[in-house]
Amino acid sequence: MQSVNRLPSLLAALLSAALTGAAGAQTTHTGLPCAGTTVTHAMGQTCVPKLPRRVVTLEWTHTENLLALGVQPVGAADLSGYAQWVRVPAALNASVQDVGTRQQPSLERIRALKPGLIITTRLRATQNYAGLSAIAPTIVFDPYAGGSQLAEMRATFQTTARLLGRERTAQQVLSNLDARLDRVRQDLKRGGRAGQSFVFAQAYTARGGAPTLRLFTGNSMLSELLTRVGLVNAWKAPAQPYGLSEVSLEALAGLNTTHFLYVAQQEDDVFGAPSVRPLWQALPFVKAGRAHALNERTWTFGGPLSALTLTGEISRALSSR
Repeated sequence: MQSVNRLPSLLAALLSAALTGAAGAQTTHTGLPCAGTTVTHAMGQTCVPKLPRRVVTLEWTHTENLLALGVQPVGAADLSGYAQWVRVPAALNASVQDVGTRQQPSLERIRALKPGLIITTRLRATQNYAGLSAIAPTIVFDPYAGGSQLAEMRATFQTTARLLGRERTAQQVLSNLDARLDRVRQDLKRGGRAGQSFVFAQAYTARGGAPTLRLFTGNSMLSELLTRVGLVNAWKAPAQPYGLSEVSLEALAGLNTTHFLYVAQQEDDVFGAPSVRPLWQALPFVKAGRAHALNERTWTFGGPLSALTLTGEISRALSSR
């Protein structure tokens, strides 16, 4: 996991790699000289017109990022899923059009919206990048390319802001996040929790009926946020591409942590199952009252507004015990 102190230099490097000034030698997806900004991204280089006004987002993070910048996309993928999971203080207008799933968005719906820019992620774009690029300039971000996921989140947000002419708004949003992290760090210190360990888990029943845990590794954005507020990740597994390890419930017995923060769905309470309850109730952090169930719709990914929501929820959970 990258040190928090290295975030400014990491951000500078990421932004330098992502953005270059407009250059006549670069061409648009139509073959014409670039009159905007040439962006180097996860799938190549793309000329983005100056201040595009009609933007389509194909991943929840990028939908959230636009809203945080005060911009409504003309179209976005999986609006119902976004409304269910992404709990941020910025709402989508009813006019935003659903363009299909994140995995397989409808090129026909996107084309009909006549976007000036499409923003997506490498995880989704490997199969449809050519088709998307034929419709409009398409930028592909990759939050799982390695390194600091927190630094990548910030750099992606700032790159998006620059393309849309919203740099000042982005700076204010990130300053608000940093201020919240500082306050939470001070609150935990005053409460005697500085340096305490945590494990963060998502618990669910996998296909086939096996109870499963996703434990967040040190390279996840979530872990970096909690490290930033003065906690220590007790799950020492090697860094994983998506920032989490999938393990069976047997791993619970080997966890040595002060706090166990977890998300589980009400209709899928794996810890309440008769076969699991004796093990669960015998765990030291459960007996000590330090197993903290978070809201079942807690979103552990996303942009700076999601990071604000997540940090606040964890702070409330830890302060209640």
